[in-house]
Parts: sequence; structure tokens; C-alpha cells
Amino acid sequence: MVGIRERKRAETRQRISDCATRLFERRGFESVTLADVAAAADVSVKTVVNYFGAKEELFFDAEPAVLEQLVATVADRGTTSATTAIRPLVVSGPILAGPCSWGAVDETIWAAMRTFAQCERDSPTLTARRASLLQSWLTPLAEASGSTAWAAAATGVLILRHSVVQDGLLAGRSPVGVRRRLNATVGAALDALERGFAEGRS
Repeated sequence: MVGIRERKRAETRQRISDCATRLFERRGFESVTLADVAAAADVSVKTVVNYFGAKEELFFDAEPAVLEQLVATVADRGTTSATTAIRPLVVSGPILAGPCSWGAVDETIWAAMRTFAQCERDSPTLTARRASLLQSWLTPLAEASGSTAWAAAATGVLILRHSVVQDGLLAGRSPVGVRRRLNATVGAALDALERGFAEGRS
């Protein structure tokens, strides 16, 4: 059972994250300061730093949970190949390892994703951070799969996935159009990954 203190901490963290997201989307990442976020969330700058550290982590605050789910899925795959295990997390929805399936995407969700994607694309800081973030996943995926080679190739697929979804959003494509392209390109990459590591069942 979650205690009152833990619940309040979770609520504070979520409030800071929500306020930061609204500011980033409205004003752009580069023009928002930690002081702006703190003021919007009615907390101190120190509190923001204690919860998130750098400003970039406010933007990418969901990514640790995504990596955790990917790693757990690979580690707990049993006799299934690592590629087969992660495939649903990669292609089943618009957000990597997210709870929202393609069928559940409505105009509001899609518009919010487009705004978020534009905010990231417009910021050199976020673009660089995204690249380093995805590359940093190689080691935990290698440990979970038992294969550095597979993890490196899988990381490449995840980078491709991000590009396909972001490019589709910013080009004004519909969820159906982006899903079709994702299945064609990323699906083919996963197929190649499966074939390439079939013998080792990675």
C-alpha cells in the first residue's frame, strides 16, 4: 500500500512534469527555464532539480519507464527470441512501449503528439539528448539479451522507429498513414533482426 508521503511525492512529480510539458509546448524548450517550471508548479527550483535534475530530463521524464519495460520484456522472454518479445512494444502503438494502441488514437492525442514532436525537433538540445538517450540503452539491452550485437542492432531499430513516427507527425500524416509506414519500415527491420539472430535466439 502506498503511503501518504509517497503519494504526495508522486503527485508533486506529476504536477511538475505536467507544468513543464505545457510550458515547453507553448514557448519552446530553449526559452523555458527551471525557474519558470518551478513557478508554474508552485514549488522551488531546488524541488524541481531534486525530482528531475537537468531540464532535459523534464522533457524525457517518461523514457526511464520505457527502457525499464523493454529490458524487463527481453529479460523475461523465456524461450522466445528477444526480437519477438519486443515487437509488440515497438509497433503496436504510436508511443514506444506505451499503453495507447493505434486504435485508441484520437485527434486530441495525435495533436498533442505532434506538438511534442515539433518541440523536440525545434530544439538542438533535445535532438542531441534524444540521440544520446537511445544510445545509452545499448548496455542494459545487451545485459538483458546476453548479446551486445543484438542490442546494438535493436537500438538502431528503435532510432529508426523514432524517426518514422516523428517525421510522420511533423509531415501532417494521419495515424493510419504513420502506422502503415511504421509497419513497412520498422516491421521489415525487425524481420531482418529476427533472421540475423535466429540461431542464437536473441
